[in-house]
Amino acid sequence: MAGYERLPEEFSWRDDGHRHTLSLAEVPLAHVEPTGSGWVVRTLVHQIEPAGEPPSRISVPSLHHGKAWLTRWAQCRRPKLMRAVTQRLAQADTAEVPALH
Repeated sequence: MAGYERLPEEFSWRDDGHRHTLSLAEVPLAHVEPTGSGWVVRTLVHQIEPAGEPPSRISVPSLHHGKAWLTRWAQCRRPKLMRAVTQRLAQADTAEVPALH
């Protein structure tokens, strides 16, 4: 399998032992985790943008294939993901700021 291009620095991978998580600005976008004799990719964008893309669950033969699939997925959706995460972070910021009385 050919290698995959690196994602921009706003994206990051976190290894949680058995699960590898792709995040954008520390907001989880997807997981790659072992299942049986293979691996499964699960997208989480529906948790960030409920009216957007439905969740995906894709079986892949290895962690490398899962990361490659998610890298291509994130590259294709980069502008949309950036907007959704920016909006999500803005909502979180305003929710944490106490109201002025």
